[in-house]
Amino acid sequence: MLHMILTETALEMIPSEYDKDPIVKKWIQKFNNAARLLDTSLHHHLLAKLKNSEKRGRPDILHHFLLDTLGSPANFAGEIKIYFHTKSALYSVSSDMRCPRDYHRFKALMVQLLEVGNIPKKKPYFIRRETENFSHWLTAKFSEKNIYHFTAAGQIYSLKEISDAIAISEEDSVVLIGGFQKGHFSATIANLPGQKIALPDRGYDSWVVVNRVLTFYEQSKKILK
Repeated sequence: MLHMILTETALEMIPSEYDKDPIVKKWIQKFNNAARLLDTSLHHHLLAKLKNSEKRGRPDILHHFLLDTLGSPANFAGEIKIYFHTKSALYSVSSDMRCPRDYHRFKALMVQLLEVGNIPKKKPYFIRRETENFSHWLTAKFSEKNIYHFTAAGQIYSLKEISDAIAISEEDSVVLIGGFQKGHFSATIANLPGQKIALPDRGYDSWVVVNRVLTFYEQSKKILK
């Protein structure tokens, strides 16, 4: 089984000290709850003031990730488990979840998730808060040889080689893919055990990496022939 984790996902509420910002208030009046998420498309003026801004304000990356993984042949075949990790927690996603296609509906749902902890509020959950201690969860669940960090700072490997290894492994494997716009994993994530994998030629957007990993994995598992 392949576990896919969008890691250090750029998903958070607007910092409370900016609640009265006139531009923030304007977008909330227009888009309601959806505009309470920090989003560079609406809050570019705030991001310039925030620490580590290049890794914040991109809920659209998570939206892409969920649409791509939930809609994949691997998910329909029951061959993957889907998660995303934020600075505060790790969340698991039910394979049966129907992710909203509309971006504003999706953002409103994520506001509810951050406030309540699960979606919906009562079981059965489509998105569930798993743990706050991501490092402990990861190292307790997976052996080092089956943890793969996809990062431009890693060594270049063939995706087919990695996918074949995952497909034939008798143990579950996990891939970590960055959920932010620029930069690298934080030291906390980078120092976790596992193999550091880079794709040839250049760094790629996370959704490109997600779809390439899924495609090669589906071929290795003979889900797609």
